[in-house]
Amino acid sequence: MTKIILNGREVEADPKKPLIAACHANDAEVPHYCYHAGLTPVGSCRMCQVEVKQGEMPPRVVAACRTPVAEGMIVDTESPKAHETRRECLEFLLKNHPLDCPICDKAGECMLQDFTFDEGQAAARTDEPRRKLEKRKDLGDVIVLDQERCILCSRCVRFFDEVTGKMQLVIADRGAHSVVETFADRPLTGNYQGNVADLCPVGALTLKPFRFKARVWNLFKKASTCGECSRGCSITTEVLRGDEVKRFRPRYNADVNTWWMCDTGRFAFEHPNRADRLAGGQRRGYADSELISTEEALDQLADALGEHRAPVVIASPFLTVEEGAELLELCKQLGSEARFLSPAPNELGDEILHTGDPCPNRRGLTELGFAPVEAAEALELLAASKAALLVGERIGELVGTEGLAGLPTSLQLYVFDTNACLAPAAQLSIGVPDHTERLGTWVNVDGHRGKISAARSAPAGVRPLTSSLQTLRASIAGAEVTA
Repeated sequence: MTKIILNGREVEADPKKPLIAACHANDAEVPHYCYHAGLTPVGSCRMCQVEVKQGEMPPRVVAACRTPVAEGMIVDTESPKAHETRRECLEFLLKNHPLDCPICDKAGECMLQDFTFDEGQAAARTDEPRRKLEKRKDLGDVIVLDQERCILCSRCVRFFDEVTGKMQLVIADRGAHSVVETFADRPLTGNYQGNVADLCPVGALTLKPFRFKARVWNLFKKASTCGECSRGCSITTEVLRGDEVKRFRPRYNADVNTWWMCDTGRFAFEHPNRADRLAGGQRRGYADSELISTEEALDQLADALGEHRAPVVIASPFLTVEEGAELLELCKQLGSEARFLSPAPNELGDEILHTGDPCPNRRGLTELGFAPVEAAEALELLAASKAALLVGERIGELVGTEGLAGLPTSLQLYVFDTNACLAPAAQLSIGVPDHTERLGTWVNVDGHRGKISAARSAPAGVRPLTSSLQTLRASIAGAEVTA
């Protein structure tokens, strides 16, 4: 490590990283636009200027993202010269920036807004009209570009070149005519387009699914883990006023996904935002299904399981380690083999993040002792049994609704899922929270443990699965003692 003097105190800096990284690591905030720790520094925005003194040379203002640290370097991030230079750069950037903050999706988390306020840049000295550039330019199925908002930081260009390895964006033309465009005006492709909206420090690149859907200050944000593959990317779940999930965004984790996530996980709103959630229990009656409370459903299930020895039990790969441990104890109590559904790999696997394995907790359940079964094998086991228990989020969908519908009515099927099972064999369905509504742990493909967190409440009447399984076990044990 290299020792430098930062704002009057001696600190250690990594010589392999630029000066701006040392500043940020030691609580010295330096504004920046083009710099990103996951990309090659280019020094194009000139916002990260700090005053540096080395040896006998007089102090000078330099761009911190392009300046290597040196032993004994004296750095002042708050000097009048540094602030004056930043204000000049801001004035230049704001010269052509539109005054559309009230309608911009980036409002509330815009770095241009924040640094303009921090640096006190409130006036401009020119009266010339702003550049007329293209608005709402469609860049494909994910991204919309407002060229007039772009400050040419080139983060998006470097992302495609350096992270995905497929250069799709360029800075076209020169000087005052420079704009960000797709190469040869082709639409963006790939499973990682959404990351450029996160990278964009202003509102130039926005997500189509999120555009004009919510104000960021109305979103409740909770750190969690993505469930769309076994990578288990660290994410933030963002919910609008405790109701709909509006965004999944990547959260930095050096051991798993660094700063990125794929679009499959980013736009996985279909399941958490379904309107037909099961709140409580649903049992099959003589004429039609009827809704009952979770407590009544658990009592009925305990009575039913008491009549069947060693029913087939198949868990969802979305079960957490904690839920799996409770279900494993129930399996031992019932004399059943612990199995979890293992869907076939999909075609989304790549060399960046997505594994192609749609099981977020395959490793966690395997380590607990659950055996994997494919959907076809699961249906064969169900068809050959007298009673069966399917447990966990999306279990009905993963086994296959058509396959479940074809099971014999002689089977007594009981299901814990977020939505009611409508198969003729289903005698009872009990609602469970989805992964945005519960706490727990998933173990990813490499063995890293990722926490999932509740960003909103489950529907009224829905209990945590661990609680329901504990109640079920206690009821069965009580019935055995009485008998």
